[in-house]
Amino acid sequence: MNAENKADEVNGEPSPQAEPPSGEAADVPSGAPAESVPAEPPAPAEAPVAAASEPAPVVSPEPVPVPVVSPEPVPVPRRGHVAPAHIPLERIDEDTSLQIRPVGELTALATDLARLGQLSPVDVRFKPPDRFQIISGFRRVAALRFLKRDRVLARLHTDLSDEDALLMALASAIHASPVDREDLEAQRAKLEAEGRLTPIARDMLDKALATDDALAPETVEEEVDADELAVEATQRLVDINQDLALLADVFSDLDETRKQELLTQLRYSSDLVAWLERL
Repeated sequence: MNAENKADEVNGEPSPQAEPPSGEAADVPSGAPAESVPAEPPAPAEAPVAAASEPAPVVSPEPVPVPVVSPEPVPVPRRGHVAPAHIPLERIDEDTSLQIRPVGELTALATDLARLGQLSPVDVRFKPPDRFQIISGFRRVAALRFLKRDRVLARLHTDLSDEDALLMALASAIHASPVDREDLEAQRAKLEAEGRLTPIARDMLDKALATDDALAPETVEEEVDADELAVEATQRLVDINQDLALLADVFSDLDETRKQELLTQLRYSSDLVAWLERL
């Protein structure tokens, strides 16, 4: 005990000791003079907790009415089912109620059909129980009948109303437009410059570019004896067959385009022979 503490004891006053912080032990070594340590501020008083009671009832919000909107109906096509088909010409009715313009001259169209075949189908609709009505394509059907063909390539429409059939026939006639004369002349010049203007293509373009007078049917009627015509045709065929016999020896050396042109004409002759033999 040092002199100060002893003096304090003698005077009867204990040495002041700093109170340790609340909840912590004072870190003061024994016998060392106590230093003043500031006390921590008191913790804020907690809000009184209400006594446990029954939970408050949960009030569901009133449902907001949602308007029911019916979906718009999806438009259903009225033309029914459409399918490609090869239809026997004998089952197509001679019905012209949907024919917009006359058939006219068929020679050029029949020639093209014989050379190239039918390139585009006609439109027909089913007439129960097993017949068909032409909607568009009267000229092609007439030309195929002229060539004594058996079938026609067609788009077959089922469940087609009279109104829709008439509208389709009108649209086909109104919107069908030939190629302009200037475009045909430009195409002919282009093919000729490229060396691709074959005799058949030239013949087709020349006929298409000819004036109406040149395409008009002959008005002078001449009486032709069938036997005399047959004799003349036979003689021409003899000459042609002799030329074909000569070409047969060099057929493999011909240009591919010439081969195809020759074979196309021979196929037409073959079809014509088969038809004549059935008569």
